[in-house]
Amino acid sequence: MEKPLKKLTATPPNITNPRLYKRRLWTVCISAFALVVLTAVAAVLPAPYVVESPGPSLNVLGEYEGKDIVSVENRADGPSDGELRMTTVSVQGSPGYDIPLAGVMTAWFDRDRSIIPVEALYPDDADAEDNSLMNTVEMNGSQQEAIAAALTKQGVSYSTTTMVAGVRSDGGAANQLQPGDVVLEVNGQKIENVSAAGDAIGATARGEKVKVTVRRDGAEKSFALTPRYEGDRALLGIVLARGFEFPVKVNFALDGIGGPSAGMIFALAIYDEMTPGDLTGGKKIAGTGTINEQGEVGPIGGIRQKMIGARADGAEFFLAPGLNCEDVTGHIPEGLQVVRVDSLTEAIEAVEQIAQQGSIEGLATCG
Repeated sequence: MEKPLKKLTATPPNITNPRLYKRRLWTVCISAFALVVLTAVAAVLPAPYVVESPGPSLNVLGEYEGKDIVSVENRADGPSDGELRMTTVSVQGSPGYDIPLAGVMTAWFDRDRSIIPVEALYPDDADAEDNSLMNTVEMNGSQQEAIAAALTKQGVSYSTTTMVAGVRSDGGAANQLQPGDVVLEVNGQKIENVSAAGDAIGATARGEKVKVTVRRDGAEKSFALTPRYEGDRALLGIVLARGFEFPVKVNFALDGIGGPSAGMIFALAIYDEMTPGDLTGGKKIAGTGTINEQGEVGPIGGIRQKMIGARADGAEFFLAPGLNCEDVTGHIPEGLQVVRVDSLTEAIEAVEQIAQQGSIEGLATCG
């Protein structure tokens, strides 16, 4: 006698309540769908953070797009066998360019990257053009200070000026004043410093033009500019800075890189260009740090990423500002030797020893 066939069912034999099972299945499906939606939203939702990653380094004794990165006119000392590498940080996220939350979450698990709140780096009212303008102003300023520091080290004198360091595209000076213009007079008042120029512009009465006389390429030019106002203060949409007039002409060939942190490396390159021999002795040396005309080396941001980038590009030695030592200790990439420097003089002495001995023994470190 044949046995009867078992009844086929889609309900697993261990489920005693099919209705409860279906409700739970729907709950799981809805939850999974919600997770997918939330993940997709997170991938594009902007987050108020900046992510810093290792950026490339550039040998400032070499070329960039076929031009010498740093060159001193009438000083042909010949190419260097060594390298002085300025270091950079790749930054995601800034005013006007938000990074997706998913990018921040990914960076959280990457030891080579850092996550910083936007407000820690940028003013609350900064926009994308403000950010770009200030990066350019800081880079140009670092180059001027580097020249001054290198000349001061050699006892070469120069004079100071008040300079237009940057111009906003929507300000009253747009298409009129240019970065590098030396401000001579504002509304008939001779300008002695940045503060005096700012006060003279700001005091312009409503309905009147701001009359500015500058020196550009050796010739004087005058402009009548229409300001906008914040309260009773007139603004032209320019950044003014302390500038210099040097007895030597130094050229820089770099685009798309901003900030002040290459100042110390620029100063070393200029010093190398203006003194006999090869300062590096064929060694590959990287570094970072701001500099002023007195030759004082200041701290910068992103030094952990800069050390990683420098080592990836073959640097064997790294010059770090003393005030960054806390960020250096415990984060030095394998194969990189780091020297602490607080002045251009110390940086030169460190490079000279590395060139001659290939060692940092006896030099200050962050250990």
